[in-house]
Amino acid sequence: MWSRILAATAAIVGGATAALAEPLYPNSVVSNELEFITTRDENALGCLVFQDRVRAEMPDKRREELFADDVFQFQARFTDGTQVDIYVHPDAGEMQRAEELANEISRPIGALPTLMRQKLRHVVVHIGDETAFAEDRGRFFTVYSDNMATRIENHDLEETVFHESVHATLDLPWADSAEWKQAQKADGGFITDYAARNPQGEDLAESALFAWALLRYPGRLPVEVEEAVRTAIPNRLELLEQILKVDEPIQQPIGSYQGCNG
Repeated sequence: MWSRILAATAAIVGGATAALAEPLYPNSVVSNELEFITTRDENALGCLVFQDRVRAEMPDKRREELFADDVFQFQARFTDGTQVDIYVHPDAGEMQRAEELANEISRPIGALPTLMRQKLRHVVVHIGDETAFAEDRGRFFTVYSDNMATRIENHDLEETVFHESVHATLDLPWADSAEWKQAQKADGGFITDYAARNPQGEDLAESALFAWALLRYPGRLPVEVEEAVRTAIPNRLELLEQILKVDEPIQQPIGSYQGCNG
C-alpha cells in the first residue's frame, strides 16, 4: 500500500504531472487506516424520537421480500432542521436493542453536511452481517447490525455512512453528469481499485470521501496521501469542491429544530 503512495510522491517530486499508473487503495472505507471523519467533528444530531411500529419497505440483500411488518420507526432530528427516519427490522427484538442501533447510525448521519442530509429520506437497519448499500432514486441506504459493529470497532462507520450517503444524495445528478465524466477523462487515474472497476457506480463516492477530508480538514490525511490525491484526480477534486460546497458551513439551518417533544 505505502509503496504505491511513495511512488506517487516520487513522481510529484520529480515534476511528473501524469495521473497515477495504479490506484492507491482497494477501497476507501475498509482497506486503509486513514481517518477521514472523526467523532470530534461537527455534528448536528439533536435527538432520536420513537415514532411507531409500522409496515415499511426494508430492502435486503438476503431475501426477496420487500416489505416487513412491525418495523421500529424512529426519527432522527438534527439541529439544522433536517430529519431522517430510521427503520429498524423487527428481528432486533426488544425496543432497547432497536433504539441502540438507531442511535448508532444517527450520530454519523449528524456529521454529514446539511446539503447531503436534507436529501436523505431514510435509513434501513437490518440484523445480520452484510455490507451496506444505497439506492440513489429512493434516497436511502441500508446497513446491517453486525457490519455496523465491525465498522465501529475499526473507526469506519462515519466513513461508511458518508460513502453510502453520497450514493443516496449525490449520485443523482452528478455520477452520470457530463461534468463528472469530463473530469474523469481529464484525470485518467483513480484513487481506489473499487472506483477504477466501477467508474460510473463508485468513483464519485470513493473520490468524495478523500476530497471531504482533504478539502475540509487540510493536514488530516498524511501529506503523502494528500499529494497523491491531488496528482491522481485534480479535475475531480476541483469539481467536488463545488459539489460539496466546502467554502460554506458544514451545517446550515434550513428549518426549525423540533427538539425531542412531539
